[in-house]
Amino acid sequence: MLILGSALYKDWILHHPIGRRFLGNSRDEWNSVVHAIEAASPVYESTSEWISLGLAGPLRRRAVAFLRSHRREWVLDSGAGPGVSSRMLLEDGFENIVGLDPSIQLLRFAKSRLGRRFSPMVAVAENLPFRSGSLGAVITCFSLRDVVSLSRSLDEFARATRRGGALAVVDIGKPDSGTWRSLIDFYISHVMPVLARFSIRGRTSGNPFRMIIPTWKRLQTNRRISDLIELSFGPCVLKSFLLGGLIVFEADRFSVLKDFLQ
Repeated sequence: MLILGSALYKDWILHHPIGRRFLGNSRDEWNSVVHAIEAASPVYESTSEWISLGLAGPLRRRAVAFLRSHRREWVLDSGAGPGVSSRMLLEDGFENIVGLDPSIQLLRFAKSRLGRRFSPMVAVAENLPFRSGSLGAVITCFSLRDVVSLSRSLDEFARATRRGGALAVVDIGKPDSGTWRSLIDFYISHVMPVLARFSIRGRTSGNPFRMIIPTWKRLQTNRRISDLIELSFGPCVLKSFLLGGLIVFEADRFSVLKDFLQ
């Protein structure tokens, strides 16, 4: 529910067009990703466990644990999708979760499962509808790679999070080592679709998880993303798993050079 004039939400949202120099994924690819996740919602969590070799859940829970000191504050789940991370936050005692996603369908699915402590918000990471410094923490799991503008999304996470807050990111990674990157490329392009199809077993049409392939191709390397988080948000620790094919970023919100330039 959007409550205009509250301590959390902006009174109005200024729309900034996203220039071409900021683009990560094209808008067509972005729309395809949204539709793919909508199609996969009934099997999303179980299939994610299959294709991550059982690490998706544990890594989400690691991110939740990193944010525990912010349990009593507003926490943003950016790219909430069907609500997997939001459910884990609520199970861990977090009191107020805002689930942000561009898909009304996915947010309705999440809301039906999570109840009153989950507040759905249709929006995108590049233009958050929150007052500056109104959030205690941000979590984004397996969705940061799908944004249209990575730099602008990180800047918005930083703007909306108070000093002393935190950011936790879990996602597929692109190793800095060319050798490991080639192995992960082979896994995502050839092995992952087979595992996803086996897990789905006709429960949804086609194989929506194939949309991971083009978004991974456009993904920046793990170290580059860590550097961008530090430039926008604050000190960042990068944790790598499966040769860097899965990553966790844990960052604390402190003043950075961008804050003074703005």
